[in-house]
Amino acid sequence: MILSFSVPEMRPMIEAGLRQMRGEPGDVRVKRQTIRARGPIAERLLAWDPVGQTIPYDLSLWWKSRTAERAKLGDVPRAAVRVSPIEIWHTTVQDPGAPPRQILRIDGSRGWRAGDAMLFWSSRNRGAAFEAEVKADGFDTVAAFRDYFVPNPGDRFDGILYRW
Repeated sequence: MILSFSVPEMRPMIEAGLRQMRGEPGDVRVKRQTIRARGPIAERLLAWDPVGQTIPYDLSLWWKSRTAERAKLGDVPRAAVRVSPIEIWHTTVQDPGAPPRQILRIDGSRGWRAGDAMLFWSSRNRGAAFEAEVKADGFDTVAAFRDYFVPNPGDRFDGILYRW
């Protein structure tokens, strides 16, 4: 199964993640996960093994797979891949007498990560676990993550999280 990437800043992190997966030494930032929209292919993958969250295919990671710049980054054996359904929400909350504030939330199935299955972030209550997930997915800031997936209050993104 092909996963293609195209954000230039993330390419070195993906390559470092593949090296780390193979057991090679290194002390640079890695990306060993990606979030994609949940469509028919994602639904079939999620239904394959809802308990173990495995998939029936190896992952073939590519750089710009549909362009002349394409380059194969590497392969991930299916035994190393886990998938989880996730939802990313952008909502607001307003305390009495206070202005509205943005709330970002990631919901996942049990086991999608170590710890809570639901993560929150707001400007008043910055969630370290939420920020760690943002960094793991290759984003430098919560704002960049928000702007990519759920730019407007009320937005919801139904996705699949691939981890290797």
